[in-house]
Amino acid sequence: MSLRSVVLPGGERLALEGEPPYAATDLVPLVGKAFELPCDDPSLSGEGIPESAYLEGAQAGWSEHPEWMDFLDESSPVWDLKSAERDLYMRHWRPHLGAVRVLDVGCGVGRFTLPFLERGAEVWSVDGDLESLRRCAWHAAGLRGRLELHWSGVHVLPEVEVDVVIAAEVLPYVPRDREALASMVARLRPGGVLLFSLEARWGWAASQDAPVGGLQMALDGDGVVDLPGDRWVRTHDEDSVRALISSAGLELEQLAPSHWLTDGPLEGVLGEMTLEELVEAEAKLAEHPVWGPLHRLWIGVARKPASPTAG
Repeated sequence: MSLRSVVLPGGERLALEGEPPYAATDLVPLVGKAFELPCDDPSLSGEGIPESAYLEGAQAGWSEHPEWMDFLDESSPVWDLKSAERDLYMRHWRPHLGAVRVLDVGCGVGRFTLPFLERGAEVWSVDGDLESLRRCAWHAAGLRGRLELHWSGVHVLPEVEVDVVIAAEVLPYVPRDREALASMVARLRPGGVLLFSLEARWGWAASQDAPVGGLQMALDGDGVVDLPGDRWVRTHDEDSVRALISSAGLELEQLAPSHWLTDGPLEGVLGEMTLEELVEAEAKLAEHPVWGPLHRLWIGVARKPASPTAG
């Protein structure tokens, strides 16, 4: 469903002109209001299945610690940390930040939606958590670009063709990840790129938020961290990343291990760092004989092949 279907508290509808995506300047009336948006994906109502674990965690987070969930608010206690993480991603993805049409899958509160809007892009942002979509709209209101929101899961995406699809910290939480990835690739124009990140195979167990009860999975599991009532995450080594990307017909252009220093195994010894210092430290860690294999994420870029040239 489109932002055209937004219902404000009291039943009022937002008057939006033209076709989606809509000018972010027209979204100002949404700021601070708990608007309703029709759901595109009926499966989001499911409970007790792996796909629901992430959403149930998000709903609990909004109830218990909203100041941590909306980390784009400068008063959030994790604003600095999340800003550093975003900047690290964007340094890896810098050649692609000028994209004109963008699909942000699992957009959350808008950490990547906003930088593209600020550059004047058209962005379709999708998330399964309605409260996150509300905050995304609030933060986006008044920016340069154009925005459309969809309350949906990764298997039901808007029928658009874009230059860039963003899937940051999304596919690890989707049991049918190849199916979800195929849906994303179908939205890419020939020659377009997927900007992605995946949970790494070993570093999760050394992080400060590693789940209690996951020891056996850390030692000899199949890469899936499955703790009912806590989390479901698929982790990857380099071979499985390459296999996943190849299965979607994409060409892997960049794959970098990230120790996710701001929120990973070495978080406690980090201290204050500039972005350049953070990047330098990550490069050293990648070459370290002990810490090297314990990185937390893979950050990558994959390209959809261009259409064959007519003979």
